[in-house]
Amino acid sequence: MGRLTEDMTRLCGEIQTLRANREDLKKEVAAETRARQVEVIGSCAAFAEALARKANGAHQMRMAFLGNLKHSVAAQTRGVREDLESVRRVWGRRPRA
Repeated sequence: MGRLTEDMTRLCGEIQTLRANREDLKKEVAAETRARQVEVIGSCAAFAEALARKANGAHQMRMAFLGNLKHSVAAQTRGVREDLESVRRVWGRRPRA
């Protein structure tokens, strides 16, 4: 065989090897991409769960605050009502000028 034929045979072998390597690399990248997708989906699910827990906790805190606020306002209203009743009684006993 001549030098050109040997070079062509060698180059053809190299091209086939490079194509095979490229296919292997594509398969590896695809597998890694699928693995990353699973990880991202898991992370998103964990974030969503944490957000839901935090939102639920915040809701419970707001409901507790509102419950305490209602009791506090009711107690203050009762106090003002009692004070007004006392004032009315006192004013009712005073001699009028």
